[in-house]
Amino acid sequence: MEFKEQGDVLVVTTDERLDALVAPQLKDTVRRIVEEEHKHKILVDLSNTRFIDSSGCGALVASLRAVIRANGELKLARPSAQAKSLFELTRLHRVFEIYDELDEALQSFH
Repeated sequence: MEFKEQGDVLVVTTDERLDALVAPQLKDTVRRIVEEEHKHKILVDLSNTRFIDSSGCGALVASLRAVIRANGELKLARPSAQAKSLFELTRLHRVFEIYDELDEALQSFH
C-alpha cells in the first residue's frame, strides 16, 4: 500500500490483491489516519488491484464507516473490471462513489 497527499486528499493506492491477508491492514490504517492524523478526505486508488475478495470489500466498507463517523469522505478510483463486477454484484456501487479517472475523483472532493 502506498500513501500520497494530493492537496487535502490522501490517496491510498492498494496493492495487486485486496484479500484476507491485506484487508485488516487497510482497515486499521485508514482508521488510524482518520483518528490520529485527522485526514477526512480519502481516495482509494484501485488501479494496481487485480483481485478483491469479500474481506477486501469488508475492509473498504469498514474504512468508509470510519471516515463517515469523522464527517469525511472516502471514494474509490480506477477499479479493475473484476472489482467493478464485484461492486455491482454486491451492490457496493450504490454505497461508494466510484470514478474511472483519478483526476475526476480528486476534483469531486472540491
